[in-house]
Amino acid sequence: MSGPLASSDTGRIARPLAGKAQRLCYEAPDPVVDRAQLRLIAQVDRAHLVMLAERGVIVGEKAARLLRTVRQIEAEGFAPVLSLPRPRGIYLAYEEAVTRRCGPDVGGLLHTGRSRNDLNATTTLLALRERCSDVVAEGGRLVTALLAAAGRHLDDVMAIHTHYQPAMPITYGYYLTGVALALLRELDRMVACLRSIRRCPLGAHAVAGTDIDLDTERTAALLGFASGPLHAVDAIASRDTSLDALGVAANLGVTVSRLAADLQLWSAADLGYVHFPDWLVGGSSALPQKRNAFVLEHLKARPTRVLGAWVSATSAIRSAPFTNSIEVGTEAMASVGPALRTTRDVLALAALVVAGARPRPDTMESVAARSFVEATAVANDLVRQGVPFREAHHRVGAAVLRAVDEGADWPPEGFARIDPRTAADRARFGGGPGSRAEALAAAWTLRHRLRAELRDLRRGWNRASDALAAASEAICRG
Repeated sequence: MSGPLASSDTGRIARPLAGKAQRLCYEAPDPVVDRAQLRLIAQVDRAHLVMLAERGVIVGEKAARLLRTVRQIEAEGFAPVLSLPRPRGIYLAYEEAVTRRCGPDVGGLLHTGRSRNDLNATTTLLALRERCSDVVAEGGRLVTALLAAAGRHLDDVMAIHTHYQPAMPITYGYYLTGVALALLRELDRMVACLRSIRRCPLGAHAVAGTDIDLDTERTAALLGFASGPLHAVDAIASRDTSLDALGVAANLGVTVSRLAADLQLWSAADLGYVHFPDWLVGGSSALPQKRNAFVLEHLKARPTRVLGAWVSATSAIRSAPFTNSIEVGTEAMASVGPALRTTRDVLALAALVVAGARPRPDTMESVAARSFVEATAVANDLVRQGVPFREAHHRVGAAVLRAVDEGADWPPEGFARIDPRTAADRARFGGGPGSRAEALAAAWTLRHRLRAELRDLRRGWNRASDALAAASEAICRG
């Protein structure tokens, strides 16, 4: 046969999958998503071809022709691929487009020593690396917004609520620092996920390696990994890093949703701790007096998409054979990219909300003052005088009851006069608001460390990309 083989003829199977089955099994074409996937495939192809040429598995001249063809198709926005039918998936359409340009004698070499299985496992990790690093970068911006606002409002006293009731005096800046620290822990976990992406699956072939003389350490280095596969079945069957990333993303979304719930409560007109400018609220279609901070409802609800993705992915993988599997490599992974993009967007929206929120210090302090939030500090003053805590607790509680029911003075004679600000300042132990300046400084240190770690990771990937470009060019020059 002089021309390229028909795309539907595998040698073993002569006819393509039924058209209706194709439509039901494969996602509808999305040029943006498809180009992103093809870009990663082309990146892997370049590394694989460089290695095959250096190894002598493919003659350098033919490898150069393939590299130039891949570069041309990529420069055309992968239009030659996107215009082809995909009865066996997007990769084989891509290989057909390359073969049409190079002819079967050259194009047929592209997949030497490789399977779609190790290719998909590799592109999955490359995509995960990009998306997780985007989440870390956007999460870092949210932390920066939180800490900057915390610095501006470090001494603005307010009541922290428990069970939706005013409980103890803190400051608005102290609260924001706490949220930032919670997010920083999750972002550290996401960086740990990125650091765990060390072994490149390329070379594991379909599921049990290959007898082609490959240098998997070379392809790994060109793609920014530390090493090649240690065990082919593990390399093909495992998607644990994707599940780890989804779990961290879900935790980030949960924390943001809790921040949004607090801000929604505090911005209610009858409490009024926080005001949002017009560019963060919307009106009502029927009620002219309304200012709805509806953005907060998106922040509360949208993380459920990420939680659903984690459940979907783990459910698809559960009980699947520990080998190559559509359940694992395709169905379970389908929700990962959208979920991480959602997480990135949630973090970005939260940063806008935090930067735009305008606390009302006078209102916050007034509510704290009339809510008896310094009562615990008054009780502790009695404890320092030798009164057992439970008795002090009872005395102060009874005094509050008289003030509420009878309008009696608060605090009554014989009790220390401690205002909410003083009570907050005295709470220096146990990480209380009295140590808020130290907590803020520590949080900034962690934020700077996170930025440096992400920068180092990205620099390593960029160095690998530069090395791949140089090696590809060297082969193309002969």
